[in-house]
Amino acid sequence: MNRGIFYTLRKHWKKSTFAALATGYGIYYMNNKHRANIVRRRLCAEAAEYGRQTTASTAKQRRVVVFFNPKAGSGRTRKALKDDAVPIFNLAGIDVVYVELDYVGQAKTLMNYLDETTDTIVVAGGSGTIMEVVTGLLTKYNEESKSCPLPVGIIPLGDENSLFEKLLPDRCKNMPRARIIGEAALAIVKKESRMIDVMKISPQKSGKTIYALSYVKWGIFRDIASDYDRYWLAGPLKKRLAYIAPVLFNWPPKYSSEIAYNVCNTAMTNSGQNLSTSVEKSALQNMTYNLPHKEENDKTESLESFEVDIDANRTKHNLAVSIWPEAMDKKDFILAGWRQIKQKHSEQPSEELKTLTPSRFFLRPSRNDMWYTIDGEDYEAYPIFIKLLPHHIQLYYPR
Repeated sequence: MNRGIFYTLRKHWKKSTFAALATGYGIYYMNNKHRANIVRRRLCAEAAEYGRQTTASTAKQRRVVVFFNPKAGSGRTRKALKDDAVPIFNLAGIDVVYVELDYVGQAKTLMNYLDETTDTIVVAGGSGTIMEVVTGLLTKYNEESKSCPLPVGIIPLGDENSLFEKLLPDRCKNMPRARIIGEAALAIVKKESRMIDVMKISPQKSGKTIYALSYVKWGIFRDIASDYDRYWLAGPLKKRLAYIAPVLFNWPPKYSSEIAYNVCNTAMTNSGQNLSTSVEKSALQNMTYNLPHKEENDKTESLESFEVDIDANRTKHNLAVSIWPEAMDKKDFILAGWRQIKQKHSEQPSEELKTLTPSRFFLRPSRNDMWYTIDGEDYEAYPIFIKLLPHHIQLYYPR
């Protein structure tokens, strides 16, 4: 006796539910893949049109060196680069050399062996790879007063792409990955560029200078964000639990540091008053720092704060320093931490924070067992001097 399809679905509801979910996921996957292929076809057509342009017979073919990190983006760099960027470079008629990075620090070393015929350097990876390449490039030329002679292109393939998200926040939020990578490659082909600022970060004593393009973080929010995996038992709630644990077991947290900065630019507090007027003159006169190139308008301050964040390329030719208050309510601390989970580096800081806009900044944590996060990489928290180098690198990225 045939009882119909509805009887069969009800009797075998587990199999029916699994089949429905699998079918739905298959349709979703194929639809996204079809949309990505349409985007790739359109971008390749633009690149082919650029490649058909005639050039003089004596003109040198453009040469691009691509440094890509195969471990970036959870190991998906190679496939994404092959599918979304390589065809665009090939159709544009560019001579491309691909260099696969095997270990940390290799890109910085390879900068010393660049071919003189290289016209552009492209970084395919995350924020850490970009910082490593830029540090090696600027260390090689060592021209602080001049801009870097070689332009740099970015193909955002890492899990964290802070600079790209800061420059193009809308694209990173609303566009599929294939379009983001393809348009970044096409911008390199078309030479769509802009001069951006660079942070020169030097240790107070001995150590190597590094160059960053995005941010420097120090404090409790930085420490919690680097320790999310400790709460892996909470599953998808591990990040939220990470901000509750300090309130329950270690409150209030003790973070203190000493800072120095130049006040040639306006420095405002959350109440709208000049920050330099709120610092006692006697305290300023009693503090001494071994600052490189210390100037008369440098001001010093000892403070207790949960967090100090320094950003580049947010304000015009100045650092954007955000100083969290020295005391917070437990509830406010948890809510502020949860906002940090979804906060992008392109977003402006909260109005409750003190903000500074200097071009030179010195930070000395009270303890040496702390850490900085600089463009996604961790460094020991020794005293550092940060100087902004405005308009220092020509960066290729889509408009």
